[in-house]
Amino acid sequence: MNMKMGHEQTSPYPVLATLLKGDGRKIRTILRVFHLSVSKDLQAMEQAAACGQWFLVLRLVHRISIGCRQIGEESMADELISEAVSAIERARTCAATGSSDFTRQFGCARDRLVGALDRAAAYADVDELDSVA
Repeated sequence: MNMKMGHEQTSPYPVLATLLKGDGRKIRTILRVFHLSVSKDLQAMEQAAACGQWFLVLRLVHRISIGCRQIGEESMADELISEAVSAIERARTCAATGSSDFTRQFGCARDRLVGALDRAAAYADVDELDSVA
């Protein structure tokens, strides 16, 4: 738990806070790594989807979901995998629309992931220099 101006404040990352015994510096470091690696993986996943490289898309989604689980975002990890598998199956069946079908169907899960990235960045004070590395 964090203490702020004499009031207890619950960490937005309780699982991580418990694992790291409330060490704010370590939590922010983990969240910076999460933000950097997942941002890169999301970009690579979108490029792979545009090329119809579905095995690579699935591999990247699994890696992203592991990162989500590590910071306590269990439901997001489950949703990402479920939505990605469904979107890949649909895109593969509709070869003519392929990557656009994937993008459309995976959109909601992607938006939630971007929200999680934004929250992690805000909590960890990630700035543009951290994101560029």
